[in-house]
Amino acid sequence: MARRRIGIYNRNMAAGGGAEKRCAVLAERLSRNHDVTFLVSRTPSISSLERYFSVDLSRVNIVRLQMPVHRELGRGLDTPLAPFLRRACLDLLLDHAERALERRYFRQIRELGLDLFINNQGASVLPCPAPAGIYMCMFPHDRRGELRRDHGRGRLFELYARLGDPVVGMTDRVLDSYDVITANSEFTAHWIERLWRRPSEVVYTACEDMGPPAPKEKIIMNVGRFVSGERNDNKRQHTLIEAFRSMTDLHREGWELHLAGSLSTVRASRVYFAHLSEAARGLPLRLHPNAGFSVLCDLYRRASIYWHATGYGMPSDKHPGKQEHFGITTVEAMSAGAVPVVINSGGQRESVEDGVCGYLWNDLDELRCYTRKLAGDPGLLANFRGRAVERSARFRRSKFADRVEALAERILAAAVTNSGR
Repeated sequence: MARRRIGIYNRNMAAGGGAEKRCAVLAERLSRNHDVTFLVSRTPSISSLERYFSVDLSRVNIVRLQMPVHRELGRGLDTPLAPFLRRACLDLLLDHAERALERRYFRQIRELGLDLFINNQGASVLPCPAPAGIYMCMFPHDRRGELRRDHGRGRLFELYARLGDPVVGMTDRVLDSYDVITANSEFTAHWIERLWRRPSEVVYTACEDMGPPAPKEKIIMNVGRFVSGERNDNKRQHTLIEAFRSMTDLHREGWELHLAGSLSTVRASRVYFAHLSEAARGLPLRLHPNAGFSVLCDLYRRASIYWHATGYGMPSDKHPGKQEHFGITTVEAMSAGAVPVVINSGGQRESVEDGVCGYLWNDLDELRCYTRKLAGDPGLLANFRGRAVERSARFRRSKFADRVEALAERILAAAVTNSGR
């Protein structure tokens, strides 16, 4: 097939999360045969993305989208006014405002003459501005007029969300403008069907092969962005610290807990990180904010056990948005031989075979029990380690790239056929 123009939409590629990783991996692969452009509202550093995600983006272009509204808000909500608002803890309102204004990007993107538009922006309500489109859903947000009580950000924000829902809710018009909706797990696919009443194709998120395992040390590890506890994507690091605090027997045996992840300049996230630092005082515990790829890889390879607690205390049937919808870091830890001991919810059930390559826990007593069981039995730990590495292979980033590339080629071919070109 001839080279086609493909746009990958993610407003803030510098956020350093799973969505941004998917964009980077996908752009690297698709740019081999097509002209690929990142569509952003905040210009990222390509070299930083390449280092952080270990990708080659030398063939990828960037287009920064502009909002034709009030001058202070018309530059992507990140110049003079925005820093003040973010310092005032209004970053959530800014993000919500940008969603409300998102449709202003439609004409700008359409004028680029793309052949395929890939929407990889969380909670996006942007209609497809190209003849063909893929909506990559990390988790379905509210439909217009059907707000769920799953925000967890206090009464003031809930009131704001209710007022804004008629503007930012998902609609049939947006959903019908895309050829395919993808889900990052069966868990997400279930909720897309339930909340959006649409089928989806499961494309497991890109996971890095962090192996081979190095000589293992007495390290328990967790990786997840450090964000305010008020946000749906809070990784519950404070829960892990409290669970580890009571395991004084492991402290005496030389076990350490290491928490790594990205940390933004948003004030609420900085305050949360400061609280974690204070809670960790006096414990055999290390924090690794904004650790680079090489540091993460080294930690994964040396760690013996991997912990995960996202969604703890929030039943998945009532608060599906607060769960780990897939769990990239769990799979990456498994690839390096760190045995997972992770919460029994969300997408973790799809990557971890309970009692085979790790354990799924339902409460903190089980988390501590399974951890002690592995720490006290080197043979069991070694057995699970080999199975975890084997299990992780089905989620590697090459399989993600293969899957989406085949999907993109299929949709492009159908678009050419339908247009008669």
